[in-house]
Amino acid sequence: CSAPSRAEHILNRMIDLYYDGNDVELPSLEGDVEHAKHDAPFNAVITAYARSNDPNAAERAFAVLERLEVSPIAPTVFTYNAVMDVCAKHGDPERALQILEKMQALSVTPDSTSYDTILNAFARHDKSGSADRAWELLRQWEEERAAGENDTFIPSQVGYSAVINGFAKASGMEYGGMSTVKKAKEVYDRLIQQKESGVIYGESDPVANSCFLNCCANIYGTRAERKEALILAIKAFEEMKRDPSLHGEPGQFTFGTMMKACSKLSADAAERNRLLESLFQQSCNRGLLSKSTLGQFLRHTPDEFSTKVILQMGGSKREIPPEWHRNVPGKHKPTPTERDRY
Repeated sequence: CSAPSRAEHILNRMIDLYYDGNDVELPSLEGDVEHAKHDAPFNAVITAYARSNDPNAAERAFAVLERLEVSPIAPTVFTYNAVMDVCAKHGDPERALQILEKMQALSVTPDSTSYDTILNAFARHDKSGSADRAWELLRQWEEERAAGENDTFIPSQVGYSAVINGFAKASGMEYGGMSTVKKAKEVYDRLIQQKESGVIYGESDPVANSCFLNCCANIYGTRAERKEALILAIKAFEEMKRDPSLHGEPGQFTFGTMMKACSKLSADAAERNRLLESLFQQSCNRGLLSKSTLGQFLRHTPDEFSTKVILQMGGSKREIPPEWHRNVPGKHKPTPTERDRY
């Protein structure tokens, strides 16, 4: 019996005790009972199914929702978001969209998480055209908001990043290609426009940029398409460095993803070595040399070349200077003997 199943069993037992005709002495409740979140136990069970590998997770989540809907307790936006999350993580984006439509019919106001979860559901789905469907929905909601027809949709960095990530996944498939990268660029450009106009506000994060770099790196295309994708990746990376307030501050994953793009898309060894050397030096100077970035540099450049670069920067054959990874979280830091692994 899985953990979500046990949690559901406990929930059902609680409900049965509530409806039991016999006099059962239940513990007294403390606190503000009137304003308590009475749907919380249901939400917890649904969330447990979202995080599980149970092949029947979606069906069980809907069963919990149905039991809540016929109870005296009204489901909230958090309940419906949790069910949509189950759909997203278990490959049923259309069903997640149906939940949104159901919420609107029941006058339950969706929040930004509702919309972002649906975009993520389509973006992460394996079916061809799913990323396009996510982009189509995002544009539809934008238009409805602009026309005053949908005041619940608020564009967010999370939603745009999810759609770009969907195209990044598609670009590595047989049906992917430069057209997929260009669609991702269109979404990214739209995100920047929304930030410049003040529609999306708050501190910028580097996730969307990294997703676009990954889309370029994953491209399934011709030599000419790979070259074009590399140029777009370099431009996006440079724009990020020029204006981090708009694109987000480059982080360890930015450098790792850019390393991946350059190593996969470079036309020849000389170009690859030059680009990887520059990225390696920049990441070290910013204190952002992670295990991934160091590993890619060592794997994709000749031993004598990487050794020369490391020594010229003040490193040694055996140790990585701590200042090179001072801004990297512990588990992602390269170990003192990391070079021995490659």
